[in-house]
Amino acid sequence: MWKAFCYALLAFNLGLLISCNPQSEAPSLLLQARQVMEEHPDSALRLIDSIRYPESSLSKGEYMQYLVARVQARNKNYQNVKEDTLIFEAERYFTQLDKEPLQIALAKFYSGWVRRDQGRYEPAMAYYKEADTYANKIQNTNLQGLIQYSIGDLFYEKGLHSQALERYRNASVYYRSNPEKLAYSLNAMGRVFLISDEADSAFYYFHRALDIAENIGHDVLRGNLAQSLAVTYREVQKNDESEKYLRLAMQLSTDSTNYPRHYLNLAKLFHNTSQMDSARLYVAKLKESMHRQPNKNFQASAMNFLTKWERGLGNYDAAFDYQERYATVLTEIMDERMEQSVYEVEQKYNYEQMQVHYYQSQTIRQRWIIALLIIIIVGGFLFIWYWLKQRNKQIEIQHNIDVLTEMNRDLEEAVHKKQLDLRRDLLWRLDIANKLVKLNEEVDKQPKNVADKTSLVKRFNSIVYGEHTIDEQWEALLQIVKKARPGYVEQIRKKYPDLTESEFRVCILTYADFSVKEIAVILQQSPNTVQTRRTTLRQKLGLSGGSDIADHIDQILI
Repeated sequence: MWKAFCYALLAFNLGLLISCNPQSEAPSLLLQARQVMEEHPDSALRLIDSIRYPESSLSKGEYMQYLVARVQARNKNYQNVKEDTLIFEAERYFTQLDKEPLQIALAKFYSGWVRRDQGRYEPAMAYYKEADTYANKIQNTNLQGLIQYSIGDLFYEKGLHSQALERYRNASVYYRSNPEKLAYSLNAMGRVFLISDEADSAFYYFHRALDIAENIGHDVLRGNLAQSLAVTYREVQKNDESEKYLRLAMQLSTDSTNYPRHYLNLAKLFHNTSQMDSARLYVAKLKESMHRQPNKNFQASAMNFLTKWERGLGNYDAAFDYQERYATVLTEIMDERMEQSVYEVEQKYNYEQMQVHYYQSQTIRQRWIIALLIIIIVGGFLFIWYWLKQRNKQIEIQHNIDVLTEMNRDLEEAVHKKQLDLRRDLLWRLDIANKLVKLNEEVDKQPKNVADKTSLVKRFNSIVYGEHTIDEQWEALLQIVKKARPGYVEQIRKKYPDLTESEFRVCILTYADFSVKEIAVILQQSPNTVQTRRTTLRQKLGLSGGSDIADHIDQILI
């Protein structure tokens, strides 16, 4: 026993002695890691991890570089960095030193990434914006693109899709000479268009990115893009194409955590095409593996699908359980989005930057003000004389303006009168909006564990449609359009006799300036179904994708 204790004590002392000795090759290892960081981040991480005693083996400046390089390498190897808080010490060091803009930009950017992994989006956005300022000073396009892309991701995670799209576009400009990163930017843009129900634009950007990924042989990116294309094709009901790309995505996937997404997409596809045996197979795989994918948006999508699946099989207890879990995940997502607005953070940062610029220029302005006061005093006398001279001329000009204004008002009233009836009659949409608000209030009053969820659906139909059927509501709307535009409905029927009833209704509602979501509410169809019918409608009207249906009808019926 005593002998074992002596050996342990000796080992401890040797370890203490070794730990105090600096590692002579540490500066060289750090330099090598920084040199290979962009091309071989895995090698850079191994070099960084081989530095055993950075505090004693590196100078203070090198140690700060080490802290930044460590977070950078871990981030590029897709490791969580939320515990790497020493990066903030490096950020303060380089900012105060103010001699190396690149190091400052990197320190600020990866400080932002640590905050992002911690779920603190407000300081993350602030760090990103500061990093962008320094990256712009040195015109480092790769870093500029990375910052813009990361800001886009913050916006996307918070549901601010138009702001995210703008940042992804900026990143694609910076990445023009970097095919791999350009492809990722195009993929992100396609993702935004997909979630915004703009399928044509989504297809365009996904296919552009896929072409680049195939050219450079990037299988991971090809797999992600194949999955995105599969979902997009499914949304427009091109099921054969959807299955083709889903199979390709599974073939290229090497990350088992992505399998639940593949199972969910295949289950949805086979369910939509009534291939129930295949659907059951992938539903079983989804249930077994979905816990391996913790992403809340995926969990919500999976729970929603499984709710409908179990309800369709008559398994109401299971359906209710999935519905409850779906509601819980949705609540968590909304709570996270409400915690803080990264868009407001960006605006706050921009305002603070404007203030700094203002105070810096204040001294120069004060000098100019003294000189301008002298000029103003002298110029004031000249201005009064000139103003008196011009006054009579202005009175005459004002009289002419009044005459022209009256003429313009008469013209506008004449044009406005033609549109008035249709505008007034279409204000019934406001009534629907008010009723939907009442519905939401009713839902909020319900206890969280209400067993009969179908009563909410019945209440929705009652509030929005009253005692009338969809056909009765449609006929009422059609009469309004006929009164506001006499002869238009009949001419549309006559000119395009091959339109189905559903397509005709979508055509009339589109001409009446209803959005896809509003049409979906009125006709009790999904937005995806309405979007598909509008695509078919454009084809029958002889229009290209994205053309304005209302303008086309006005032109042919004038």
